[in-house]
Amino acid sequence: MNKKEQRHLCLNARNKLSAEERKNYSKTICDKLSKIVKDGLIFSYLPYGSEVDVTDFNESHDVCYPVVFPEGKMIAYKDSGHFRYNSLKIKEPDPEYSQAIDPSEISTIIIPCVGFDEKKNRLGHGGGYYDRYLKDSKALKILVAYEAQKLDEVICEENDIRPDLIITEKDSY
Repeated sequence: MNKKEQRHLCLNARNKLSAEERKNYSKTICDKLSKIVKDGLIFSYLPYGSEVDVTDFNESHDVCYPVVFPEGKMIAYKDSGHFRYNSLKIKEPDPEYSQAIDPSEISTIIIPCVGFDEKKNRLGHGGGYYDRYLKDSKALKILVAYEAQKLDEVICEENDIRPDLIITEKDSY
């Protein structure tokens, strides 16, 4: 199985979860996150499609969000209430109205994924945005996913960055 096939398998498993299951699992994951992450500036994300919905967690913490740029770069921006949809059709803060955040100010990064394994390997969408951003970060890196997205072994490449912790509705790795 190659990475493309792994992505397909994990996305299908995630999409097969009912809306009610995703809602309940997301709440459990947010509760677990809140027990671990107490304060500091958090780099989180705005959920897209069937990703873990971290909205409740975001609303009760000081967060910034990713903004992606065509050259493959991702920068954290503080939410100003002005949003746009990027070229990937993902909601993000509008940089024209938002403040860019220096990565050194961020204490924790909450990372979405397509798939993962117990060795803390992450399978993303393939754009490399998070891997490039995480490469030099000293922040605590927490990946959130549904247990249904777990693989026996994610195919890894040299530039893939592993999180410090993975949280699902059932377990932590």
